[in-house]
Amino acid sequence: MKFTSGTRSSKPNIFQKMFNIKTNHNHALNWLNVTQFLGVINDNVFKFVMAFLLIDALGRDQASNILSATGAIYVIPFLLFSSSAGILADRFSKQRLLVVMKAAEIIVMILAIFAFASKSTWMCYSLLFVLATHSAMFGPSKYGIIPELVTADKVSRANGLITSFTYLAIIIGTFLASFLTEVTDRHFTWIAGFCLLVAIGGFFSSLFIRKTDPQGSNKKMNIFFVREIYHTLVHCRTQKHLLPSIFGSAYFLFIGAFTQLNIIPFAINSLHLSEVDGGYLFLATALGIAAGSYLGGKASRKRIELGLSCLAGTGIALFFILLALFPSNIYLVTLFLVFIGILGGVFIVPFDTFIQLNSADEKRGQTIAAANFLSFAGVLVASISLYLFTQIFDLSSSHSFGLIGILTLCVTFTLTLRLSDLSLSFLSRKVFHPLLRYRHPNIDAIEKASNPVLVLVNGNWLNAFLLLGSVPSAHLLIPTSRTTRKHWFLKLFYSIHFIPEAQSVEALLNEVKEFQKDGVIPCVLIDKPLLHQPQALLTRIVDFFQRSSVQFFQLSVESSSLFSAKTLRITQVR
Repeated sequence: MKFTSGTRSSKPNIFQKMFNIKTNHNHALNWLNVTQFLGVINDNVFKFVMAFLLIDALGRDQASNILSATGAIYVIPFLLFSSSAGILADRFSKQRLLVVMKAAEIIVMILAIFAFASKSTWMCYSLLFVLATHSAMFGPSKYGIIPELVTADKVSRANGLITSFTYLAIIIGTFLASFLTEVTDRHFTWIAGFCLLVAIGGFFSSLFIRKTDPQGSNKKMNIFFVREIYHTLVHCRTQKHLLPSIFGSAYFLFIGAFTQLNIIPFAINSLHLSEVDGGYLFLATALGIAAGSYLGGKASRKRIELGLSCLAGTGIALFFILLALFPSNIYLVTLFLVFIGILGGVFIVPFDTFIQLNSADEKRGQTIAAANFLSFAGVLVASISLYLFTQIFDLSSSHSFGLIGILTLCVTFTLTLRLSDLSLSFLSRKVFHPLLRYRHPNIDAIEKASNPVLVLVNGNWLNAFLLLGSVPSAHLLIPTSRTTRKHWFLKLFYSIHFIPEAQSVEALLNEVKEFQKDGVIPCVLIDKPLLHQPQALLTRIVDFFQRSSVQFFQLSVESSSLFSAKTLRITQVR
């Protein structure tokens, strides 16, 4: 895959020339940030105020139904048009598409004034659908343009900044929806006028985003968009960890949407607050996501820490369960929501960064569109889940949060297994290495070697785990002549494999070469608990590799005493 981040056209457009706007990377990102920031504020103000208007008109007992319908209607355009938006983003200049979308937003907000004035239910829902269509078309260009505006080493930081400001905008939008409803004494038409001013501001800021060139894709839009999404996801399987990252990103939007939709019924039923106060309560989560996104961007500055996402997902699950256990204490609820938000921000940034950096240039828009499709399918599932939990199964909103916590624990566990080379490496580097005072070895020879093969001599599980922290791309190969039925759990890990205990070293080498084809570093574990005759096998391996052209490294973890620091000794046999 050829990656050319930050090398696109840097020519200023006519508005940048008129106002003498500089076109360096920081300014380019700042104008994009302002544009999406104002758009997210508008989306949230409109969506919440529309819900308040309908609850006011139809009654508080309809709050769950109105919010379920609002979530479902908002997400349908993302399912229908995400594929087309991705194709457009790959064919045309993303900057120009952003300008067109912001112009369309102005028209929507003008119509919203009339819809709010008449308190027309069908007009409100119809405009919500149109506004969501605008956002669906906006998404692939917004995220796809980031690698074209900044260099590759700054994409993670840019994602953290964009995501942080996105949720800061959600905070402000959610707050303004409740605040403006109160200060205007529920004069919803005035609030629609405010949304129009925000849309105009977003349009003018989009004019100053640095112009980018089209990617040159000739792909045409297809009415069978689901098939296009499917083919894109199939293509994503060819890039290691790209598909799990897309599913991880989609799951984040599911839990975010469910929290946003369920928080108002939760506030009404568990905390005995009004629907407007429930809107304020969601600010705790959004504030946490803004902070967590910034922290996630900083943590992934040098490398994309998908293992950090797995750890954060476990924390999210636990706080959802705590939310269900202590639903009536507003101080604890607020604290739990803040931590859910912080961990959510840490969870999403590595996934989004990985998707952007590991998508082919000519397919980046389509890949992001496919990710958007799955993400907003998650939002739709969140709306359906809220309806099922509260209306069909008659669960309280607090119990619904508990179920989401259990589901999140299962999803995170699955992601940890599928990303085990990265998740286990992260835990090893950040937790076990400091605790065991492990000395980081110099692995330059391994990194520079062409198709290296590793053999860990004292390959017990602790030493193997420490090795993964030093060589993250290593996959553990465990030769065994015994049945692996009792090791079924280990077979679920992406980076742990059982191979036959070879009768000849040539057969073992053939097994190893199969793993090298996948671009990983195979590491054969040699240890008494795993093998009948480990020393004999090691002798045959060393003898064979000394006579072969394969670059072979013999590794062992050593320490002078139980309490001394452990050291990974690396010996290059050939």
